[in-house]
Amino acid sequence: MRKEEQGRELRQLFGEPVVYLAQITDIANLDLSAELMDNVHDSAGVLLTMRGKVQMQQRYINGLPFTVRLVLCMWLMDTELASKLIRAVYAK
Repeated sequence: MRKEEQGRELRQLFGEPVVYLAQITDIANLDLSAELMDNVHDSAGVLLTMRGKVQMQQRYINGLPFTVRLVLCMWLMDTELASKLIRAVYAK
């Protein structure tokens, strides 16, 4: 998937404000925890079960706590970020 297409899909799912914050937020400024990362991982799994059902995914995402939404969006923007986030949690 091209970056442009990915960005459009993320804006559709998360909304422009969350996508913008995900682009400018440094993970070092987040209060990461194992619980948060578990929630992000679980949420990504739920989204996969809803593949192709955009409105259902949007409702699910909108019901998540803001920090989970933000980190999930960051993770989906950069799948390599997952390992960075996990390392940051366990470095504490």
